[in-house]
Amino acid sequence: MQLGAHVSTAGGLSTCVPRAQALGAECMQIFLCAPQRWQLPKHTDEQVHEFGRLVGEAGIGPNYAHATYLVNLAAGDPLIRQKSIDNLSACATWADRVGLAGIVVHVGSGRGQSVEEAEAQVASSLEEVLARGVSGSILLENSAGSGEYLGSRFQQIGNLLEHLGRDQRLGLCLDTAHTFASGYDLRVDDGIQRAVDEVAEFIGIERLKLIHANDSKVGLSSAVDRHENIGKGQLGEDAFRRLLAHSALAPVAWVLEVPGYDDKGPDKPNLDDLKRLARRT
Repeated sequence: MQLGAHVSTAGGLSTCVPRAQALGAECMQIFLCAPQRWQLPKHTDEQVHEFGRLVGEAGIGPNYAHATYLVNLAAGDPLIRQKSIDNLSACATWADRVGLAGIVVHVGSGRGQSVEEAEAQVASSLEEVLARGVSGSILLENSAGSGEYLGSRFQQIGNLLEHLGRDQRLGLCLDTAHTFASGYDLRVDDGIQRAVDEVAEFIGIERLKLIHANDSKVGLSSAVDRHENIGKGQLGEDAFRRLLAHSALAPVAWVLEVPGYDDKGPDKPNLDDLKRLARRT
């Protein structure tokens, strides 16, 4: 089990490595381009080389990218859908080039379509992305279930994998806050086991590659996506003790996506708490 955080690349791709080291991160997640814009990644050969050198020297990994937030693979609007395919494809290609283990992407929102239509759009979009020769993992992130967002049930994500022939490049990123908000009570052993069993049955536990470690500002089954610092939300410290001790989750990399105590994102106190709850010295 590697414990880390989402880390900024402001100032250049390789700048995330000393930031990760300052946090004590053992793995990390980054953005390869601006998360709120349609721009494509662009990094020089020198930046890519320096990133690889620093990561190798620091021994940090596995490392992942997170797709642009604008990507919506379920979009009914052909323009948005094509932009989403192009952006995710470009980010996945850059993730391969940079040496990342894969890229995380939200399943998407149907926005006025039926669930069946939205699922078909996601499957078709992912099929096109995969056809462009991506070699790393594309991890579908489960959602909190608000509005018309897909992916709050592991069975639905499993159905998408079936549509795509269970391509080995597809995997799962489990977000603890989203899982709790969508109705899985991670505060108790039965609730954790229910989530693990559904992942195993519908997706395959071996496809669970990354966990977003986030407490939740909102309650069980609220269907609202609001992250909180570790142990300070509705999940609480005991839930993370139980999760971190579960044998099925032990081989998985964990990264923080919490607001941080200064509201600047994941920080050392949160990562220290996660390590303490994992009984790390």
